[in-house]
Amino acid sequence: MAANIKMTDIDNAKLEEVMQVYGKEPDKDKLMQLVMVLKDTKLFVPAMSNPKKGGFQPYVIKNQAGDLYMPAYTSIKKFPQNEKYQGMLKLPYRQCASMLLDHPTLVQGIALNPYADNLILKTQMLELTREVDAKIRENPPKAYQVKTDDFRMVMRHNAEFHLIPQKLYEEKMDFIQNLSAETLCGLYKVPYEQVGQEKVFPFTKDQFEIMELNVREDLHLVQVMLPAEFLYRTNCRELYILWNPQTGRIGCYIVEKSAEPEEKLFQLISVKEDNTWEKLEDAPSEGNVMNRVMELFEAAQQQA
Repeated sequence: MAANIKMTDIDNAKLEEVMQVYGKEPDKDKLMQLVMVLKDTKLFVPAMSNPKKGGFQPYVIKNQAGDLYMPAYTSIKKFPQNEKYQGMLKLPYRQCASMLLDHPTLVQGIALNPYADNLILKTQMLELTREVDAKIRENPPKAYQVKTDDFRMVMRHNAEFHLIPQKLYEEKMDFIQNLSAETLCGLYKVPYEQVGQEKVFPFTKDQFEIMELNVREDLHLVQVMLPAEFLYRTNCRELYILWNPQTGRIGCYIVEKSAEPEEKLFQLISVKEDNTWEKLEDAPSEGNVMNRVMELFEAAQQQA
């Protein structure tokens, strides 16, 4: 793995347990258990630079028969020790499956932990997980709205649109270098503390996922996946901090859950140094947000 990449691990203990059971006795019941666990999973996907698109594209590997597969890992400990990657993306399994099913190539599926478990998910398996997922989505459980929803929404909005950008632009590289799941969780707690409600703070540091990439000498990026729980309108799903080490310029972009019913579900927002923000466009799909914010950041630098 490349030495210039740091990230928070994924807790895929349940998936790894089911993979072991299915690998030893791959019957129909264990197959469905694997499908049910996979659909809500995130995976590490090795990626290489793609200059034409200005971002990253997944690696592929070839087995002894010459078949091509996209490698994916369930946790950091499953990375091969001697393998070097330019980058590592953290993607929902759904996104990984869509990359292969919606854009057919010679790649025949996903190899889960290819240097350890080597569980092969061929396209038929990817299609099965998609079918099961679609049936579940057709009949989702009813959400129970509690009285504290509005309070949580406001507290979260204060952290995401005010406190975090303010500290970023005031402290600049000191803030970025000290950024961790623990420090972020602490910042989300501040609005609760300010109104004497820290006892009902709903998040833990394990709900914040951070990945840092040194894309080029003049472009570094931090992706922060924010808690999926208690994600209300005007709250943020993702946060991106970009900076140019050569010029010191910093950019901050967030993916906000829209407050307007007529708009797309998520909006891409630029948060500026004067603590104002600009709604840029509808947010692309989760796997494409990183490439888009890099494009926007570079365009902003050229206009400056």
